[in-house]
Amino acid sequence: MIRGALLGFVTIAATVNVASAAAGDKLVYGAGMISCAEWLNYRSTGDKPHSYQAQAWVDGFLSGYNVADDEHDNFLEVPNSTVASYAWIDNYCGPKPLDKLMQAAMALKTELQRRSGSQRK
Repeated sequence: MIRGALLGFVTIAATVNVASAAAGDKLVYGAGMISCAEWLNYRSTGDKPHSYQAQAWVDGFLSGYNVADDEHDNFLEVPNSTVASYAWIDNYCGPKPLDKLMQAAMALKTELQRRSGSQRK
């Protein structure tokens, strides 16, 4: 029974395409590695499962970075909504279809930090 469950898990894990790439010297996994073209395609065609997965990745990335950021108090406190964040990424990705979603999320994070203007002293 356990062997069957493990075999099923290994089979599923082998068929799931988990993309990863280096961001500087850091490794990034998951939906952050889709291209901007894929992001835009998911959002414009109503591909809700893929769109929600990519949006959840962005939400998690920004939330995680906000928690771990020792330089800024809380850059997500800037008047913002997830819908506005997704639209910002749409605008970023339009002229940069070959960029990765991670690059767009990093640029958004930098913009939100700039707008917050709240740096710890």
